[in-house]
Amino acid sequence: MLQIKRPRIPRFAKWAKMSIPFTSPKHYIGNDGKSIVYSVKENTEYVNHIEMASFYTAGIISYGADKNGKLKMLRHIVYPTLRCYPNNTSGSLDHNFKGVNISIANNKGYEKVSDFVFDGILTICSKIDKLKIKRKLFPATSEKCFIERIILHNTANDNVSVKITDNGKNIITPARYGNNRERYQLFTYISNNTIELGANEECIINIAYCGLRLNESLDLNFDKEESLRLDFINKLDNSMVIKTPDENINLMARYAKIRSCESIYDTKAGLMHSPGGGNYYAALWTNDQCEYVNPLFGYLGYETGEKQSINCYEMYRKYVYNDRAIITSIVAEGDDIWHGAKDRGDSAMYAYGLSRFLLTYGDKKLAEQFIELIDKSLEYTISQTNEDGVIASDSDELENRLESGKANLCTSALAYDALISSAYLHEELNNNEKAEYYKNTAAQLKENILSYFSKNVEGYATFMYCKEENKLRSWISMPMVVGIFERSKATKDALLSPKLRMAEGLLSASGDKTFWDRSTLYTLRGLFYAGYTTEALELLEKFSTARLLGEHIPYAVEAFPEGNQAQLSAESGLYLRIFTEGILGIRPTGFGKFTITPNLPKTWGTMECNSIKFAGKTIDIKVKRQKSGYLLTITNNGVTLDFEGKNFEIQL
Repeated sequence: MLQIKRPRIPRFAKWAKMSIPFTSPKHYIGNDGKSIVYSVKENTEYVNHIEMASFYTAGIISYGADKNGKLKMLRHIVYPTLRCYPNNTSGSLDHNFKGVNISIANNKGYEKVSDFVFDGILTICSKIDKLKIKRKLFPATSEKCFIERIILHNTANDNVSVKITDNGKNIITPARYGNNRERYQLFTYISNNTIELGANEECIINIAYCGLRLNESLDLNFDKEESLRLDFINKLDNSMVIKTPDENINLMARYAKIRSCESIYDTKAGLMHSPGGGNYYAALWTNDQCEYVNPLFGYLGYETGEKQSINCYEMYRKYVYNDRAIITSIVAEGDDIWHGAKDRGDSAMYAYGLSRFLLTYGDKKLAEQFIELIDKSLEYTISQTNEDGVIASDSDELENRLESGKANLCTSALAYDALISSAYLHEELNNNEKAEYYKNTAAQLKENILSYFSKNVEGYATFMYCKEENKLRSWISMPMVVGIFERSKATKDALLSPKLRMAEGLLSASGDKTFWDRSTLYTLRGLFYAGYTTEALELLEKFSTARLLGEHIPYAVEAFPEGNQAQLSAESGLYLRIFTEGILGIRPTGFGKFTITPNLPKTWGTMECNSIKFAGKTIDIKVKRQKSGYLLTITNNGVTLDFEGKNFEIQL
C-alpha cells in the first residue's frame, strides 16, 4: 500500500544556521535591566532564531539583517494539538509563514532594521524612509495562532500611504495529511491592508498566523493576548527569584524560567510539557520531563507546571512495569508511544524525578497515589543489577548517539538517588521496612558504582562512563550530582581539562566536536554541590554570558551541531536547578522537610532564592557568608528564622 506523507518543513531559515557560540558578548542588556538587545551594525550581517510557546502554538522565529540592514524573517509555526499523518513524535501541524511586506506609495526602499530586542516578546525596530516600524511577536495564549503586532509611526510632515501585503498563501491541507483524514486551514489574518497616516500619526496593524480545523473559527482579541503574555512573564518574575551578585546570572535565571514554563501544551490528554525545537510537541519523555524539569516544578511556584507534572507522571501509569522498562516517550497527545532506543534507564529516570517531585510538593495523598509506581520502577531497576552490582541498560538518554555500553554511569547514579528519595517517601508514609530496604540497596549500589566505574581515564583517576568507552565523557559528573563525592577532585580536573572543556561549556566526549548543554548544566550543579565553587563559578559565568549575550540568545540549547542549537525547554529547567540543588544544596527529605548545604563562591557574600515553594508554602531563602560558615535566613508567611552553621535541616 502506498503511503503518502506530508513534506517536512524546514524549522529554521537556511540563513539562520548557528555556529559555535562566541564567548564575547554580541548583545547587551537594555536599560530596563531585563531585555536583551542587538543593535544592527553597518556592513555586518546578523542572524538568529528564537522559540516562543504557549498552550496551543509554538513559533521558531528566524530573524536577522543582511549587511545593508535589510530585515530577514521566517516564522515557523507549530500547532501541537492539530495532528497529522503519521501521528507520531513529529506529527504536529506546522507551516512556514513568510509574513507581510510593508511598502510606502512611491517609495521603493526596503525595511531597514536598527534593533532586535527580546524580553519574552521579540521586538524588531526598523524604518522605511520616515516611517518608523516596531514589530512585536509572541504566541497567543488562548488561540491557535502566533501574533505579530506592527506599530507604524509616520514621522514625516506629510501624509503617507502604507500598504500591507501578505507574502504567503492561505492553505487548506489535503485530507491525506491530517490524522484520521482531518483537514486544516492555515492562513494569515491581517487587520488592515491599506492605511493612510497623517503627519506624526501612529497606528497598529494586527497580524495572526493561524492554524485551525477546517470548520473552526477564530475569536481573537489582540490586546488581551498581549496582556496574557505579559501576565505570564510578570508572574514568573515573582516566582523563585534568584538573586546573586552577578546580574548576568540573575537575568539568565529569569529567562530560564520563561523557557521552562512556556512549553506546556493544553492537549486532549491534559497539560503536557514538551521539549519543542520544531519537532517535539504534545509529547513527554522520561528524561526531559520526568527527570529534568518536573522536579523543578515542585518548588518553582508555577501552578500550571505543577498540574502538568502530576499529569505527566499519571500518563505514564499504564506503562510502568516491574518486569520491563518504562517506555521512553508518550507522543501525539497520548495516542502513541516511542521506545526506539529500548531501555535507556527510563525506569530509574522516572523514579528519580517522581520521588523528588512528591517530596517537594509535599502532598501525602498524592504520594500515596504514586508510591506503587515508584516501587514498580525501582523493582525493575534493581532487577537489572548485573554481576558487578551496577544497573544495566540498553542505552542512555543520548539514545546511542555516543557509546553507552551495557551498563552506564548515568543510569546507576540516577537509580542511587531515586532509592534515597524513595526511602524518604516511604518514611513519610510509615513504610519503614521498605524505607530501610531502599537505604541499604542505595548504600550497596554506591559501593558498586565506586568499584565498577572508578578508573584512570586519559590520565585522570576519575570514572569511566561505561566499560566499552575509553575516552573521557562529560557525564562523569553524575556521581557528584547525586552526592557521591569520592574521586570528585580528579573528576573535576578531568571535566575542566582541555580534553572536555570548551570556552563556555563541555564537549560530550574527549576528541569530539559535539556538545549538549544538558551535560554542562549537570556538571555545574555537581561541581557546586561538591564544593568546587571557584571553578564552577568561572564556568557558570562564561556559560551564562555566552547563552544570554553571545551569538544565540537567551536560553540554554540542546546540542551542536545537531539541531541547530534548538532551545529545548527542559535544559532551561536544568539551569535553574544549578542554584537550588547545586549552590544551595537543597535536598528534600520529607513533606516540608529539606536539608540545605550552601556552597557559595568565595566572591559571593550573599545569595537569595525568594518565593520558592515547599509543601504548599512559599518561602524566601537568604544565605550570607560568615567566618564560621553561613547565616541562613528563612522567611515563611511573614515569620523570619535565622540559622547559623554549614549544614541545615529545615522543617516547615
